[in-house]
Amino acid sequence: MLNKKWFWRVNSLVLIVVLLFLWQFFAMKYANTQLLPAPSMVWDTFIEMSQNNLLSSMEVSLQRFAIGFSIGAVLAIFCGFILGMIKNLEILLEPLIQLLRPISPVAWIPLLLLWVGIGEMPCILIIAYAVFFPVLSLCITGVRQVNHDYILMAKNFGASPFRIFFNIILPSTFLHLSSGLKLAASVAWIHLVAGEMLGPQSGLGYIVQNGRNTLETAEVIVGMFLIGILGYIIYTFFVLFERIVTKFLGGKFS
Repeated sequence: MLNKKWFWRVNSLVLIVVLLFLWQFFAMKYANTQLLPAPSMVWDTFIEMSQNNLLSSMEVSLQRFAIGFSIGAVLAIFCGFILGMIKNLEILLEPLIQLLRPISPVAWIPLLLLWVGIGEMPCILIIAYAVFFPVLSLCITGVRQVNHDYILMAKNFGASPFRIFFNIILPSTFLHLSSGLKLAASVAWIHLVAGEMLGPQSGLGYIVQNGRNTLETAEVIVGMFLIGILGYIIYTFFVLFERIVTKFLGGKFS
């Protein structure tokens, strides 16, 4: 089974190499390199940008992501547990939640620019908003699916609400919560880049936007590749985090 898994992973790398060769051949033979630069040109541009401000742009984007994600996740988890445990409060607020949920975070950009101005804050708020609803929904679902027989049994043995929450409710909702965090991380990263393309004068989104404005197509492609690579790394981090904690806590999730 392991050998088969590695076989397909190696084949995926071979596929990427083949696509790069085809791209190189087509770009050098037929395409206008101003519109479609060859991979070799993109690599040279990457090296040149690495010697300037590329690393700082990546750091800025990751910092914005971390701050916005933390704010959105903490608020969503807090609200999710409260709404999940207090049914009447969820019924009261559900129309408001369903009204705000379909609104894209990008749709808030014009208002955010008016309310808080251009800079870091709009990007951070966009990320927090993008994170909030996926985590909130799955957190509420997880709380609703807790086995209430366990809660009643714990109460009969004199367990405090604090112990019931941390020993029964929280472990039982972790898989839903981790799924929400994984989904929210991908959504938040996409909207971070969108926010950077419209506001701050730094970050990977700004690199893509600036490359488009100056017709530096290779810079645009470098920015796009880095956005994809970092997004994949962030997603992988949450997958590994889920596996490690699930294994560590063991039967509490069953």
